[in-house]
Amino acid sequence: MSEGRSTGVLSLDGVAIRFGGVAALDGVSLEVGPGTICGLIGPNGAGKTTLFNCITRIYRPSAGSIRWDGQDLLRLAPHRLAGAGIARTFQNLALFPGMTVFDNAMAGATSVGRVGVTSGALAWPPARRRQRELRVRAWDLLERLDLVEVAGRPAAGLPFGTLKRVELARALMSRPRLLLLDEPAGGLTHSEVRDLGDLILGLRDELGFAALLVEHHMGLVLGMSDHVVALDFGQPIFDGPPGDVATDPRVVEAYLGRAA
Repeated sequence: MSEGRSTGVLSLDGVAIRFGGVAALDGVSLEVGPGTICGLIGPNGAGKTTLFNCITRIYRPSAGSIRWDGQDLLRLAPHRLAGAGIARTFQNLALFPGMTVFDNAMAGATSVGRVGVTSGALAWPPARRRQRELRVRAWDLLERLDLVEVAGRPAAGLPFGTLKRVELARALMSRPRLLLLDEPAGGLTHSEVRDLGDLILGLRDELGFAALLVEHHMGLVLGMSDHVVALDFGQPIFDGPPGDVATDPRVVEAYLGRAA
């Protein structure tokens, strides 16, 4: 699964969005460079998932710009994002519960695995070869993510932490150059969180993707991120190296309150 390192840069400049009279995001600017991981932190309601939804075109910002790999994402149709090299996982899972783990992973290759209805129906050699390649890639990811034993089971009823890894496998099937990770450690034990961090870093080094990581598990964020951005009430309050974020007074106040 060796890939060349991405040349893409994600750049947000002055992104703002309001819901009624509430500013969910207010002047957010950040940059994620090629092959780097940016940790995005903040208390509940700080605007982290809203920012993801703006990047993936679920919401349209009222102000600001979002650019990826030199193109204006706000001009790109949402269904074109995967083809542009962007994939995401979701905080509140978006899997197909009746499908097997393997088929859920394979669903992530839709944007890169189309061979056409006619060729698929006639089982032309290129279509069969492409299908074999995708199946090998899916099995490889399931093995890396320790999901082989549940590959034939429906997603419904599996532990939440397992489903998080299924979502990660599906996202990686499209070989993204930008991976948006929305709380990937949710439901995992401390040892599983550590293993997940090592796994994502290893895959990043091998495949060369950049990542924007939203996560409440600070150990994972600090251990994985090249730099960290903190939001509070939709506004950026910190953008810098992970070693400085825990002692920044604005971040401490946002998480613990002024009295602390």
